[in-house]
Amino acid sequence: MNTYYMIYVAGLLLFGCAVVFSGIWIIKLNPDNLSIKEKLPRNVWLGMIFGVAGLIWCIPHSKPILPDSLHPYLIPAVIVCAFLAYNFLDYLFARAIGGFMILLAHYFLHESFTLHTPASPVFAAFCMAMGIVGIFFAGKPYLFRDFIRKAAGNHRLRIGSASVCWVFGIFCVILGVLQLTMKQG
Repeated sequence: MNTYYMIYVAGLLLFGCAVVFSGIWIIKLNPDNLSIKEKLPRNVWLGMIFGVAGLIWCIPHSKPILPDSLHPYLIPAVIVCAFLAYNFLDYLFARAIGGFMILLAHYFLHESFTLHTPASPVFAAFCMAMGIVGIFFAGKPYLFRDFIRKAAGNHRLRIGSASVCWVFGIFCVILGVLQLTMKQG
């Protein structure tokens, strides 16, 4: 099978599992553990993992718009940006996960139509919502913290958010399995 095809399938399966786990994390929010859980948006190490992964992911996308003479500077630019982010950005995880969600939404949308994923219109709607949430988290990272605070105190918001995560995660896993069983054409 094609490597790009398998990367897409693995991405769907891993992302689906991660979103289901996110739903479990959300459902466990409560006022008793809020002081610990609300620190997540500012987590530097998780932010570095997702931030550096996102920056490396952006390298192939930036090559077509940059002159060839600047291509050797892309890896050093990732290193410099990672250093600056580590030392000077607040809410690093919220920003990094927001950027990562934007990249994932773009990737999944593109590949779902390229590889004829079943239920592409429904999947596209979920991906667009994920991209919009990513834009909010990247642009206004304190909204992630505010969401955690509100979800910890509001049972309906917590159940609703966790349910959306579970539906989207299970949907991604099902699409990954279906995509794996389909013949690549």
